[in-house]
Amino acid sequence: MLNLDRRHGQDIGGPCELKSPSSFGEDTFQKQVGFQVLEAYARYHRPEFEQYFSKDFVLGLLQQGYGELHHKDPAIIDFIHSCLRLLISCPSVLDIFSVIQVEVLRMVCERPDPVLCARLSTLLSDFVQCIPKDRTGSLFCQQLVRTISYFQCFANEEQELREYVNQVTRVSTLLQNIWKVDPTTLLPSLQEVFSIISSTELTYEPSIALACLVQHIPVQMITVLIKSLTTDQSVKDSNMTKALCRMIDWLSWPLAHHVDIWVIALLKGLAAVQKFTILIDVTLLKIELVFNRLWYPIVRQGALAVLSHMLLSFQHSPEAFHLVVPRVVPLAQSLATDGHSNSKPFLFQFSELIHCMMYHYSGFPDLYDNILESIKDLPKPGEDKIKLVLNQSAWTSQSNSFAPGFLRPSGKSETGKTGLVNLGNTCYMNSILQTLFMATDFRRHVLSLKMNGSERLMKKLQLLFAFLAHTQRAAYAPKHFLEASRPPWFNAGSQQDCSEYLRFLLDRNHQLFLPSFDVKVA
Repeated sequence: MLNLDRRHGQDIGGPCELKSPSSFGEDTFQKQVGFQVLEAYARYHRPEFEQYFSKDFVLGLLQQGYGELHHKDPAIIDFIHSCLRLLISCPSVLDIFSVIQVEVLRMVCERPDPVLCARLSTLLSDFVQCIPKDRTGSLFCQQLVRTISYFQCFANEEQELREYVNQVTRVSTLLQNIWKVDPTTLLPSLQEVFSIISSTELTYEPSIALACLVQHIPVQMITVLIKSLTTDQSVKDSNMTKALCRMIDWLSWPLAHHVDIWVIALLKGLAAVQKFTILIDVTLLKIELVFNRLWYPIVRQGALAVLSHMLLSFQHSPEAFHLVVPRVVPLAQSLATDGHSNSKPFLFQFSELIHCMMYHYSGFPDLYDNILESIKDLPKPGEDKIKLVLNQSAWTSQSNSFAPGFLRPSGKSETGKTGLVNLGNTCYMNSILQTLFMATDFRRHVLSLKMNGSERLMKKLQLLFAFLAHTQRAAYAPKHFLEASRPPWFNAGSQQDCSEYLRFLLDRNHQLFLPSFDVKVA
């Protein structure tokens, strides 16, 4: 019979030679031979095999490795996986399951690379008895989420990239299966995801591989989770901005479904609670990246959904649209000629979006001539449809129902006046601007002034008054005027005094108001 050295798990003689874990780290032929030897030994020498593959041996493999094999070598996991298959009918396997339950939690806390993590996920998917349970089950899921956030891909070849995506998918599928069996592990996992992507202090940039988790989160949870996030007073604007930016980056992850739904839901949720500063900053920062995703067929549909929402909701200024205008013609020409099966239908959707934006910002013919020429042969939406799309998409139209199809039409109020959007405790500015605008003589005087290059603040006030006088919108977000007129000692986002703001505004423009008006501030 075979004698085995328990100290090292090595063969020291016998009628046949049992292959060691190192056989599983070599080429395909050696792996095949090694498994055949294991299988034959387990079948014909079951008691000896059971004694050999003991819980102490498994613990040694997972903590110290085997010979020259490091304990983080994927071959160790492959070997254990194969032995478990051969030992599954033996009572002693229950003790081994208990050992593995403890060790896999330790392993994911050590942040294994995608290869090892994928092999470990396959083992746990085949032997669910090895998955940590109860409280340690939630902790295991949280640590696995954080491990995914450390994943990096350094491959350049297509086959290597495919293998990396496959590895990430295997890990995310394990999490999905755990969430299904034990739903109590889902919320802690999602909290861990948000903690990672919202952090402004990370020493690393979280991997976009986290996007693989989104497709496994029940869509019906979107409304509840987004409302909870956007109304949580403990979540700072800087953290929410960072989280939204990173979610938008997830649009680059292939095969990830529902990322666009989550991004749009978060955008709508922020609009519903009037977090317009975040929306403005994120849109201007990420609009070009989202547009560039349209070049890649595998992710372009989700990218177009996010791009459409960003552009159509950002109606107070052409700035966001004009950032992507130079990119429109090359993309339209490529879609028209690349021969891809979905390019033509996609081009129709893209063209409709561009027509809506050019209609809304119709005062820039020089910028749009080349675009109009490139899409002249495509169907053009009617004016009524364009107005309906624009009215339904503005930030002021967003309701607390985040799912698509629950948008409210928006238009001017019955008074015919346009409101000013609160940009984060900016009531002090809005109330003063509305009061000054409603003072007819004052408004006419401001609009009649002839400006030179030095009166930038007054020029912005003129533009604001002119816009409020002629726009058909229900509300306008005066972000640029806020940036130009906010006193330097006012903290952004904090409540301030109206009279102090008015005094500062009039002092800045005192010479322009006199002698026509004698404005006194108490």
